[in-house]
Amino acid sequence: MNILSNFFSSDLAIDLGSVNTLIYALERGVVLQEPSAVAIHKYTGAVLAVGAEAFKMIGREPQDTEVYRPVRGGSIDNFEATEKMLQAFIRRVHGGGHKRSHMVIGVPGSSTTLEQRSVRDAARDAKATRVDLVDEGLAAAFGAGLSFEDERAHLVVDIGGGTTNVAIVASAAVVSSMSLKVAGNAMDEAIRDYVRAKYEMQIGERTAEGVKTQLGARRSDKVEQSEARRIEVVGKKVTDGMAKVVDLTTEEVREALDPVLAEIVAGVRRAIEDSQPDVTADIYQTGLILTGGGALLEGLAERLQSELTLHVVVAEEPLAAVALGTGRLLASPERLHRVSIRIDAPAWQQMEELVVNW
Repeated sequence: MNILSNFFSSDLAIDLGSVNTLIYALERGVVLQEPSAVAIHKYTGAVLAVGAEAFKMIGREPQDTEVYRPVRGGSIDNFEATEKMLQAFIRRVHGGGHKRSHMVIGVPGSSTTLEQRSVRDAARDAKATRVDLVDEGLAAAFGAGLSFEDERAHLVVDIGGGTTNVAIVASAAVVSSMSLKVAGNAMDEAIRDYVRAKYEMQIGERTAEGVKTQLGARRSDKVEQSEARRIEVVGKKVTDGMAKVVDLTTEEVREALDPVLAEIVAGVRRAIEDSQPDVTADIYQTGLILTGGGALLEGLAERLQSELTLHVVVAEEPLAAVALGTGRLLASPERLHRVSIRIDAPAWQQMEELVVNW
């Protein structure tokens, strides 16, 4: 019976991110890591490309094609596109087959019941037999190597594309969790705004992301002027629409990103201030675990350590931390049952966004 069950179904852990989607399969590890993008034919609704192939089309879409990044700010922005993207990714993981899956998916700590329901519905429409949702902060902690048996409080900061999840974890469960709407996408937008304001030039999403990853959050006060890096950026003049070339330096990118990074630091500090005294004492000893794509920004860990006076450790695989953590939970059904997010209230009680004015 188990052989037949494994043949027709499989267990998958999914990090459904605003920028990247990662899928973890039991006994196989991370089997997919692709941009969260899907290209759909405008008139037939057929999926033309998904993942990296669809991402390449952004800003250069053919006339008959719409390219979607259907997850925005940590929540589903386009349900139909998300469903089609998930189906394509899962089919790829299964080698083109149509196995039904038990899925464990990470969601932001501050996600509403409506946002959680949309994730569940999209997964079920993508042929999931069962869907378990877990807090991304908790999953990131496990993905960074935190032991299930560690009873001390740990501070985990997961800087993704759409949200920064700040969670305090103890005894393999969530003590507190919050999501900030500032993360990788906000950094890209800050760079675009800076270039437009200073150079009167427009640049695209992909160009801004490239500037961020190449120059990042490097602190100019730690770099000699002679060593300051710069890259050539080509964009479009605001005045006449023609091409324009400028050189951006690390100092300029640091200046552009500073408000976003300051907001992240303030959010982490707020989470510490709101914690219980014993939790604060533990965090002083255990430090801060940094995960997500933002952990790869040069100098960010040092800035957090300096401004929060905490020891900061970057996860060994920061990009895959949430996927690896949900994978560990997938392999431990009892632990998964304890930490999974449940919707126990009647549907009408979950509609917190519904306001009736008499």
